[in-house]
Amino acid sequence: MRRAPGMRTLALLAALAPLSGCSVVHLGRSGPAASPAPASSAAPDDKAAQKEAERLAKESEREAKQREREAKQAEREAKKTGEAAQHPSEPSDRDPMSEARERAAAQPDEPWWPYHLAELQAKAGRPADAEASLRASLARDSGYVPALTSLSRTLYEQGRHEEALQLLAPARQGRVTMSAKERAAVLSGVALHEAALGHDAEARAVVAELSGDDAAAVESYLAARGAKGDAAKSAAAEPGRETAALENNRGIALLRAGDANAAAKAFERAIELEPTRAAPYYNLAILERWYRLDRTAATARFKQYWSLSHADPDSLYAELGRGGPPVAEEGNK
Repeated sequence: MRRAPGMRTLALLAALAPLSGCSVVHLGRSGPAASPAPASSAAPDDKAAQKEAERLAKESEREAKQREREAKQAEREAKKTGEAAQHPSEPSDRDPMSEARERAAAQPDEPWWPYHLAELQAKAGRPADAEASLRASLARDSGYVPALTSLSRTLYEQGRHEEALQLLAPARQGRVTMSAKERAAVLSGVALHEAALGHDAEARAVVAELSGDDAAAVESYLAARGAKGDAAKSAAAEPGRETAALENNRGIALLRAGDANAAAKAFERAIELEPTRAAPYYNLAILERWYRLDRTAATARFKQYWSLSHADPDSLYAELGRGGPPVAEEGNK
């Protein structure tokens, strides 16, 4: 993406030294040089010249400071323009979707705008349009991970796992340039799609490509998704390092096992470990609404979640975000 050029501020400071007093020598037409004028008669001229010089110096300094202020203001404006191009925000006085469309058309190589449009469309309950916008984002940059993982999640929710695996294949095969962290996010999605298709061996092979917390989190999640009753509790109790991802997945397993109180503690512990991780808030909203039947608490948890993410795999926004008929389905994130 083209960024606004940075500006270099150049302050021109002018300082005029006050003129010192001097003697005035009068040369006659002939004869010896005239005597210097008395000091008392030259002093008024010297003082006037000194005052004028000081006035000019102050005026020049004021002009220089004004130019410096103008240059700094221009630099700030240029910086804002560059930041807006890199990480644009929704203008408060215009329709966000219209703005996103216009910016997407004006910056045809920038994948962020179609991705942002997809976020807005998903929030407005327009999943088909959101999917089209995500695909438009990836058409601009096939390795744009936010759009890639968001579309992967959308396909997972709709059971379109084969299609998702085709979408993620280039990233899995290393044909798309991305960071190790980004690739781990993509591979986690691959493992979940493989597991959903019943390809356990393939899912485990993908997990083997991960390391550390990424691998542990996916393994825990797969175990929780496939377990029931006591098996789910056993999966949740497996030893390992305490991380927000693992605690969140333990909470899912415990909730599936019917232990809502223990699940709530796991989700709350995940939030303590990583307050900006969105999933535990979402899962607590589900737990409060459908396991404890406390809509007020569920709404509060969903509001916390919504401030971090607008992905909504279980369609909670209709009831907890803006009001509406209860959502009858159970789900987890």
